[in-house]
Amino acid sequence: MGEIISSSPLPPAALWTLLGAGALAGVVIAIALLVAARVSKETHRVGPVFGDEHVDVVEWSGEEGYVRAGGELWRARSDATLAPGDRVKVVRMDGLMLDVSKK
Repeated sequence: MGEIISSSPLPPAALWTLLGAGALAGVVIAIALLVAARVSKETHRVGPVFGDEHVDVVEWSGEEGYVRAGGELWRARSDATLAPGDRVKVVRMDGLMLDVSKK
């Protein structure tokens, strides 16, 4: 007594609610994964990029000295003989030390 037997081929309403919520969650997760994949392809660079920028020797002694790059004073080293006023290019950055060469 009290049981309702249905001959309807459709599942109960609670099952439809669960299926709908699961489908919606799947779509949201798929969109989030697509956005994350697109963002991860972007390259991010932290720190200075000198490229073709003017880098001038400010002070030099032996193989080390100081250069002005990007408006800032940097420690630098080079195998070349350099003098204040020489224009150089940055070959590599090792921590806070720039490796430079004559232009």
